[in-house]
Amino acid sequence: MECVGKISFAFPPQTGIKPDPDAYFEGEKIQLSRNEFVGNLTRSVGWATYNQPIPLWNKPSGALASFTSYFQFVIVSTSMLSGDGLTFFFAPFDSKPPSSGWGSLLGLYNRTTDGKITNPVVAVEFDTFKDEFDPDDNHVGIDVNSLVSKAIFSLNSEPEFLNKTLKNGRAWDAWVDYDGSTKKLQVFLLSNPSTNLNNITKPRSPILTYHIDLRSFFPEEVRFGLSTTIGIAAIETHTVSAWNFSCTYSWDISSPSRTQYGRRKIIMISLFVCFVGICYFLCIARRWYFKLREARREEGDIELDEQLAQGPFKFSYAQLNEATRNFSKDELLGKGGFEGVYRGILPTTNETVAIKRIAQGSRQGRKEYISEVTIISKLRHRNLVRLLGWCHEQGDLLLVYEFLPNGSLDKYIFNESKVCLNWQRRYSVACGIASALIYLHEEWDQRIVHRDVKASNVLLDSNFNVKLGDFGLARVVESDHAAASTTMVTGTRGYLAPEYIETGKASPESDVYSFGAVALEIACGRQPIDYTLKEYDFRVVAWVWGLRKQGKILDAADKKLEGNFNIEEMERLMLVGLLCSHLDPKARPRMREVLKIIEFDSPLPYVPVNMLVVVYGDALNSYAGSSSTMLPSTPEPRSST
Repeated sequence: MECVGKISFAFPPQTGIKPDPDAYFEGEKIQLSRNEFVGNLTRSVGWATYNQPIPLWNKPSGALASFTSYFQFVIVSTSMLSGDGLTFFFAPFDSKPPSSGWGSLLGLYNRTTDGKITNPVVAVEFDTFKDEFDPDDNHVGIDVNSLVSKAIFSLNSEPEFLNKTLKNGRAWDAWVDYDGSTKKLQVFLLSNPSTNLNNITKPRSPILTYHIDLRSFFPEEVRFGLSTTIGIAAIETHTVSAWNFSCTYSWDISSPSRTQYGRRKIIMISLFVCFVGICYFLCIARRWYFKLREARREEGDIELDEQLAQGPFKFSYAQLNEATRNFSKDELLGKGGFEGVYRGILPTTNETVAIKRIAQGSRQGRKEYISEVTIISKLRHRNLVRLLGWCHEQGDLLLVYEFLPNGSLDKYIFNESKVCLNWQRRYSVACGIASALIYLHEEWDQRIVHRDVKASNVLLDSNFNVKLGDFGLARVVESDHAAASTTMVTGTRGYLAPEYIETGKASPESDVYSFGAVALEIACGRQPIDYTLKEYDFRVVAWVWGLRKQGKILDAADKKLEGNFNIEEMERLMLVGLLCSHLDPKARPRMREVLKIIEFDSPLPYVPVNMLVVVYGDALNSYAGSSSTMLPSTPEPRSST
């Protein structure tokens, strides 16, 4: 017996749509998140879902339903940082908005359910905030049980959407289609200059296509809906003006007959024969592939040799393989996204070195490899890690550095080591970092922007002398006022200057901002961002500035020091950290001025009692006339992030 059906709804009217928990109806529109008229905007999670279960697939027949959903939305950013967009999602029907699901969790996950198959969610995200795993803050992605998208479309990369952002108050029309027969999920997007619902034509081509068998993730009935979220400081409003949904299904609910079993047997045998044939063909193709790859690798090695000809000593792969005992796990000092750092003993000199191993298949890794060799090999300063040599063979990109036995600063500051770094050494470390940045910004032949100043890139030798390392993201800028433009904002959240996040242009001033974050880490023993803390304390800058206003800035001192520190030095380092963390890059001191201040060779400039707020972005242009505006502080300070 064949079961055929169709389920559909249209908004407006409101029939069948359930807003929860912060979403609400506003006339013939859905407000997915709170706004300033209904309370505090921050930490808001909103769902709007159809209140009846939707049949997605049939277990006896294995047939999948098909559906199409159209909706029109408007996102308006109301702060320096926007966040975090909205999603169209489907999940098990008994799903509810997760607790603590605000911010980058999109209102679909919390910290314990992200990436877990026990929390099946498939979503199409219209993302307005750049997380570490995102290409930018203006993209559409397809997410499967995780915040990391399986397929991504960046509006910034397409001429059709040039100068159009998801968060600037423009109306956007979106279609999400799923074909149960082909298991194809497609997303269509149209930029609408107004909220006019008439004469809207669905684009011919999708911006995203992703093949997915939804039977692998969901029960037979699911919930469809729209979700949004607002974090602690990145504020926006989300309005849905229209939403149509239609699901059709057709499946056989009778028991399989003997004839059907016979057909399945024939199909299985045929598939097995095809599988054997394909395996044979793949074996032949594999041989040719490896021959071709080896030829291309030789060409690439020649090209790299030419680029790195002016670099330091070139090691052989055999030397470094022997030094690390075949890159043994026992010699692994640390591991990153596409790299690992190993301890090695050079067979010819018995010198202990640190060897960074980068996968050659990564274009970003290759770019950073060349950057490190060509830049750091020419630098000479007591507070910079010394590059000894390089090698690229056997599919690996290898860099050889001096070995620093005490590792990175972060493990001593954040209590990962049994040793707590005393105040005298901490203050010396801050001076050493400042001295290294002065050399990069002012004293070398060319001006260098490091772009990745953070505690984990600050290394300590056997006497706890500081060495700044990891120049994979470093870039050369031409003049005092120039900035290094990049296609992708790279670095670590909390250390990135806001103007760098907004424009993608790094400068010496953005390095100064990163130094400010490290200075506060050294003084306070806290990371720049800690989401486990309450709303106004989760950013260390805002927390310290708040204590300064109360005249209790020394209360921010690292409790692990147990009060064993020089009061004048502690206060001076904290205030310098606040100055360097100023949201206006022009108001930050240069690193030479910073060093004079913390070495007591220069008086401390005035540090405002209240934290100032700088607003960036297109949303301000319509009434401010520029892309950057300074707002005066008020008696009750606002969070600036």
